[in-house]
Amino acid sequence: MSGQSGSVFDPLWRRLAIIAACAGWAALEWLNGQTGWALLAAAATAYGVWSLLIAWAPPQGPAGPDGREGESD
Repeated sequence: MSGQSGSVFDPLWRRLAIIAACAGWAALEWLNGQTGWALLAAAATAYGVWSLLIAWAPPQGPAGPDGREGESD
């Protein structure tokens, strides 16, 4: 996701909640016979799993006074 280093996606529980909401939407649409919407929501779920779990890189802190990233000692 673009701008994923923002503080909104930092906690794991938020990322899991977003994925669970998309998966729930897909299941609801599938059970109601709306295959097109179910596939759309399943695609959103797959993208969420990829971008928020598999490819997730923890945000790096700002560069310290010595030029290194992260917290300074």
